[in-house]
Amino acid sequence: MNKVVKLLQQYISEGQLEKALIECEKFVKANPNEIYPLKLLAHIHFLQEHYRLAIETTQKVLEIKNDDFDGNNNLGSYYLKLEEFKKALFYIDKAKQINPEHPAPYQNHCETLMKVRDFKGAAEHIDKCISQHETYSNDYTTYKSTLLIRIEIYIALKEQSKAIEFIKKYLSIKFDAELLLHLIQIDRNEASDEMINICKHKIKNKTFGSKMERYQEQVPLYFSLAVYYEKTDPPKSDKYYIKANDEVTEIQRLTMIKFQKSVLRIIDNYEMVKNFIPKNNNKGEDNIFILGMPRSGTTLTESIITANTEVFGGGELMSFYDLAYRLLLDKKYDENSFEMVGEQYIERTEYLLVNQKKIADKLPNNYAFIGHIRKFLPGAKIVLVLRNPWDLAVSLYKQRYVTNISFSSTFFNLGIQMANYEASLLYWKKMGLLDNNVMVIYYEDLVKNFDETQKKLYAFCKINSEYEPEKRESFFAKTASINQVQNKIHTESLEKDNFSNFKNEFQEAFYSQREFWKSRNFFDIPADFFGYKI
Repeated sequence: MNKVVKLLQQYISEGQLEKALIECEKFVKANPNEIYPLKLLAHIHFLQEHYRLAIETTQKVLEIKNDDFDGNNNLGSYYLKLEEFKKALFYIDKAKQINPEHPAPYQNHCETLMKVRDFKGAAEHIDKCISQHETYSNDYTTYKSTLLIRIEIYIALKEQSKAIEFIKKYLSIKFDAELLLHLIQIDRNEASDEMINICKHKIKNKTFGSKMERYQEQVPLYFSLAVYYEKTDPPKSDKYYIKANDEVTEIQRLTMIKFQKSVLRIIDNYEMVKNFIPKNNNKGEDNIFILGMPRSGTTLTESIITANTEVFGGGELMSFYDLAYRLLLDKKYDENSFEMVGEQYIERTEYLLVNQKKIADKLPNNYAFIGHIRKFLPGAKIVLVLRNPWDLAVSLYKQRYVTNISFSSTFFNLGIQMANYEASLLYWKKMGLLDNNVMVIYYEDLVKNFDETQKKLYAFCKINSEYEPEKRESFFAKTASINQVQNKIHTESLEKDNFSNFKNEFQEAFYSQREFWKSRNFFDIPADFFGYKI
């Protein structure tokens, strides 16, 4: 057993999840009554973002041992991921009862409270979690995730000075580039020369072993230096951004074929549901979907739409994606199952509402499901946010994603993905679905013509409450945009010349991928990208 476990751990650490899955399934088959192989299999499903399979596998653990701590806690975290909050809290509370000294359930409970914007309650739970970590666990990776959540809560509560003090405290105990990156993003002047020199020393000595270690430790070193020098020495900053992304590319060895296939799969699946006629054309009338590529301005748009007493900002909700994608994977195509998608989505999201009537869902990649939203929630409003493709590509390239947006590490892949994105939107346009229930707004209008765009947004979403600027500036989002969103609206990110040497690579990839979509004859390819030149 030990040899198998070591092999699986190696595959996981190297990001070879398909190999890990195959070997773990053999491991489970050879040990059908053992719970550890099942836990490991559930964990692999989770890492692959196959959350339903993770849940089903963990339920088998509890069938063998109902009071297993890991089984209950993990099941709670999996349900939390899918926004099934009642089920999540049931298993989280059960885990607390089994082992009240373990930090993990308190972190899960904290994240549940963050979803409903109870940041003070979340702070109490995460502080308890941190204190228990310090006496209970020697797993630094898990411990660090707890520290990062605490930093997010400080920022959400507008307690930046406390966040800075907190980060410095833990940096003095153990240097960690991820923590340093957060410090620099809050206030670069708080990063000492000593901290920056440690970064450079670690990079020079290259003491990292596995691919996962390189991704978790070396990559944030490069990003920390890139952000640190961004305003004082842009050429040096760009060099570090390039090194960071080169390292990500080397670790991932990504092909873009799967992204292309995902677009085709969504299109094929919509062909199966396009003739469905919903019973209630008003279903979802209190739901607002904010869609677009990451870094396109979706978080800024959410902060505007929710800056009133009427709309709750749900952030990046997984519920619709989970319900629609599960239905399509299971191929359960019938009238009742279609109706249930919308009803179950409303049921899940209503849990988040306290005094508000409407809810905004800002999972950017739901743009792939515009057709399904229109079918399953015909009364919902959809706000599609577009941004200059080159500016967008540069912004994506410059972000450190802990859960990586894997196409963002090369401009070649960014070009291909931008063409795939365009293809999705053109397909929905061809199907007549970018109609009066879909509002297209441009990032440039958000920052240049704010007042006019804000009024149009409120009219479209039927928001009757007054816009309150102070609510927008106190808005919290668990995304890379949070520090920018809490600041005043500005135009600094428009039309920058950064990385212009890569623009030809980006354009060639974009037009090459366009040729693929032309050959499929799904739609007519226009001369521009929804009004933008590439």
